[in-house]
Amino acid sequence: MPIVVHRSDRPEALADGLAAMLREDPGDVFDPEWVVVPAQGVQRWLTQRLSHVLGADAGDDGVCAGLDLRTPASLVSMLLGRDRDDPWVADRLAWPTLAAVDECMGAPGFDALTRHLGGGPRAGHPQLEWLRQARQTRRYAVARRLAGLFSAYARQRPSMLADWEGGGAGDGCGGTIDPDLAWQPELWRRVLAQAARRTGATESPSARHARVVNELRNGSVQFPAPGRISLFGHTQLPASEIELLAALGASREVHLWLPHPSPALWETLAGHTEPGNTMPGSAGRADDDSASYARHPLLATLGRDVRELEQGLLAAGATAADSLRSPDALDVASTRLALLQADIRANRAPDPTRPLAADDLSMQVHSCHGPSRQVEVLREVLTALFEDDPTLEPRDVLVLCPDVEQFAPLVRAAFGSTVATPAGTARHPGHNLRVQLADRQLAATNPLVELAQIVVGLVAGRVTASEVLGLAAHEAVARRFRFDEDDLATLGHWVAESGARWGLDAAHRGEYGLRDLADNTWANALDRLALGVAVAADSDADAAANAPIDDIGSNDIARVGRFLELLDRVRAAAEHVRQPSLHGGTPGRLTAGEWTDWLRETVTSLGEVAREDRWQHAQFLSELATIAAGGEGLPLRLNDIVVLLGQRWGARPTRANFRTGAMTVCTMVPMRTIPHRVVAILGLDDGAFPRSPVVDGDDVLARRPLVGQRDPRSEDRQLLLDALMSASDHFVALYSGHDEHTGTRRPPAVPLQELISAARRTGQAPATSADANWVVRAHPLQAFDARNFGPQPPIPGGSFDRAALEGAVALSAHRRSGDTTRPLMVSEPLPVQPVSALTLEELTRFYENPAREFCRQRLGIAAPREDDEPTDHIPIGLEGLETWQIGDRVLRAVLAGGDITTVLEREQQAGSLPPVALGRRLRQEIAGTVAAIARGVDTGARRSVEVRIDLPSGVRVTGVVSGVEDHRLTLTTYSTISAKHEIVAWVRLIALAVAEPEGAWTAELIGKKGRAQLTAPPADHAITLLDGLVNVRTRGMRYPLGLPPKTARAFAVQAVRGDHAAIQQSAFRAADSEWAGRFPERDDRWWALLLGPQAPLEHLNHLSTLSYWAPRVWGPLLQAGGRS
Repeated sequence: MPIVVHRSDRPEALADGLAAMLREDPGDVFDPEWVVVPAQGVQRWLTQRLSHVLGADAGDDGVCAGLDLRTPASLVSMLLGRDRDDPWVADRLAWPTLAAVDECMGAPGFDALTRHLGGGPRAGHPQLEWLRQARQTRRYAVARRLAGLFSAYARQRPSMLADWEGGGAGDGCGGTIDPDLAWQPELWRRVLAQAARRTGATESPSARHARVVNELRNGSVQFPAPGRISLFGHTQLPASEIELLAALGASREVHLWLPHPSPALWETLAGHTEPGNTMPGSAGRADDDSASYARHPLLATLGRDVRELEQGLLAAGATAADSLRSPDALDVASTRLALLQADIRANRAPDPTRPLAADDLSMQVHSCHGPSRQVEVLREVLTALFEDDPTLEPRDVLVLCPDVEQFAPLVRAAFGSTVATPAGTARHPGHNLRVQLADRQLAATNPLVELAQIVVGLVAGRVTASEVLGLAAHEAVARRFRFDEDDLATLGHWVAESGARWGLDAAHRGEYGLRDLADNTWANALDRLALGVAVAADSDADAAANAPIDDIGSNDIARVGRFLELLDRVRAAAEHVRQPSLHGGTPGRLTAGEWTDWLRETVTSLGEVAREDRWQHAQFLSELATIAAGGEGLPLRLNDIVVLLGQRWGARPTRANFRTGAMTVCTMVPMRTIPHRVVAILGLDDGAFPRSPVVDGDDVLARRPLVGQRDPRSEDRQLLLDALMSASDHFVALYSGHDEHTGTRRPPAVPLQELISAARRTGQAPATSADANWVVRAHPLQAFDARNFGPQPPIPGGSFDRAALEGAVALSAHRRSGDTTRPLMVSEPLPVQPVSALTLEELTRFYENPAREFCRQRLGIAAPREDDEPTDHIPIGLEGLETWQIGDRVLRAVLAGGDITTVLEREQQAGSLPPVALGRRLRQEIAGTVAAIARGVDTGARRSVEVRIDLPSGVRVTGVVSGVEDHRLTLTTYSTISAKHEIVAWVRLIALAVAEPEGAWTAELIGKKGRAQLTAPPADHAITLLDGLVNVRTRGMRYPLGLPPKTARAFAVQAVRGDHAAIQQSAFRAADSEWAGRFPERDDRWWALLLGPQAPLEHLNHLSTLSYWAPRVWGPLLQAGGRS
């Protein structure tokens, strides 16, 4: 009997129809009922739906048993019982294809393929030879791509392969393939020969298909299949499988339960298609006019897959049963979503005159600023829906993402009870929603699989500093080596100090043409780190010549040891596979089995999972065994393994977690057509949806596509239509309508634009309710924007984020006050912190940068140190700050008695200076500057003075002042003398004047450019000044004081001349020249943190009156001397 097609726009009706068929004709109890489904999500929903009906006399307490639900790679492999080891699946076919490609290198007719893969003789020019060898690294990638093409040919056009196997070069459309693809038929014949030798597969996929079809038709062979087979939920079937189903119908019942959005369109197309007049998939797509029969625009633009499937089924002689309707499918529709779905079912054009309710929110499209904002908006929308409808449950909501890996961490952060809420912060109701992320990639759910990909990518590349630190931070590695957050932060600092940039050693650098350059390699860096445990950086020991890392205490020894052990294992793993034969023109010596052995040993030595997650280790080993079994005997390079793991583990989803009672978040495919009360789609951005892969120039099918041929872009459009039809109450679409960084407008994906256009022409809300006619709702960048809480918020029902509301209220109050300055993190002075003791270091740090000390000491904000951020680049040319840091270290070492040549050699050994000749000029410049500064310093008679002062305010100031000669303080710096150097010298000078009151104290500052002389006041006045500076710091620890040193000094220089208006204006102009001039002090990250980027001087003056504080702090210093 022919294929029986049961169709409906509602999958519930199809499931009920299947259940009715199984109840009325259950068949042999020992004969399982095969039900083939396209995805695991469909399988889970169908079993749950059937369990409410099958075996239940009354109610919904039935049981789903005796059904064999399958998701096979292909129908023919399922019928032959080879679905698990089908040699013609692309992943397995890649191995004989790789062997055939190796065989074809240099053969006649394969010139293009040989050039593409770097075959042939060595090139005469070194750069051309390097390019030739680089092309050899894509050997497996090309073979896997070609295997994918051959697998698609077998499913879409088996007749073309059959022609090739007979020695022809046909294209399956009655013509021949284009001349530039003429090498493919011969390659396919060689692939067949390799497959026969490697797997024993003597029957090609096209021959196997033809044989199975013939045997099914004449009944000459009994296949292990039941007497009735059902296919449920498919919207696309290749021509070969339609032909197979038609043949299967000769001896068995074949039922296709087809979700079709429009029964009316089916009838229209059926009336214009003559059943059985052509072979499935034989008509050219360019000649297809089925879109002209679609009166609704979405059926024409989004429904090509189901239109072509219908044509293929009718061409195969399928018979259509009456269209099924679900019990709740009524003709009466009152919401925009229901009207749109009704129009699609009836295949009629949208009607903008039909009335809509004033509060209709059944269709919502939200334009947001980036993916993170999309998830925030979705949380608000769903919270509002749950608030308005108590009957709505998390299981009723489906969230789809074209790229679930992009949104997975954002969803985890926005939803779920595991989200941590800071103390004193209102918890968002969205955190109470149960969320299940399903259909994730294997590497996203198994850390050992992810670690394997990281390790392979690491040793295949340059082994950069950031890559190694990322490896150490990986959860499995951190567990194995017991690295916590403090450890990782310390490791980052050590790596930056060690100068490690990239390359294991000089030999590794040789692969990149830098064999003699050992600077900034891991070998040098680890030597310095290990020496730092035993030798101080300023030691006179011979080992100190190798520049050991400083500041490694006894508590850090175990930490250093664990890090060195990690790097030693990485080095050993890399050396095992980075052999010369793997990088030259000859093939590598490691087979797939040897590579998987290496991966198993390496990952096991580097990573570890918790005891309760041991299944992840077993899964990892199983994956390696599968890879080893497929590629037995074939040599592979390191880059081949990178590609192999990426393709195998990057595109294949993990075990299913669908329909668990929680809100499901998954990709578009697994839950296609499955009904939910609320369906939301994230990430419908232009360029991201639909998939827009570059057409493969080697794809024969793409040259002249046929009706029914798979097309990723068309499939994505069909998925959007399926999602729209599966929503019963609400359909929500979100996209990035603006760039989150620049605010640039972005259009939605083209299919979403078509959906918006159709929705706007469907129904009309009352004139008094413009809100219901918006369809697209534009959202502001921030959740705390006041528009989210206004009378017409972009989120229906307003925002539920109490924390954002508090921020919006505070921001609105600030704006209403007329104050143009940025709101501070503190709105009023903090409580006083009693201070009984203070060090000179703490006092000078405050005056160097009051904003930094307030943020660090009172707010607990620790901004990352820029010099601790590891870089992956060898220092070829240094920036000004880097040059200053090196010069300052050299100056301090020379003043401490070091030889300048030896000190510079240590810097070179540390990797701070550019290598070899590149750093010669810089070394000479630093040496000259340091020598000039040192000449003005008498290092022989210098001493240190211990300071212990009890101030009138009750605070004790302690510290040690070095660089003292008699009653003269000498301070040196490698930089130009600036305000912060003066204030530091001033604080130390008056402290000395109090600590040793006899004698007249002076201070001299010597810098790269400029000098400064200061004279201390008498001791009784000095203690008053010191007490005043301490009191100012106490006030600055309660509320930030606007005293950046350069700006405050410039103001004070003018202000001390008087206080009349002209002088004050001149003072503000001078201050502004430092605050916003050529080297603006406002660009300091701490002041920008407090005041915002590019803050004007008025904002700084708003913190504390500059005219009051600057003269009080800087006036006495300026009277005591200053820069010359």
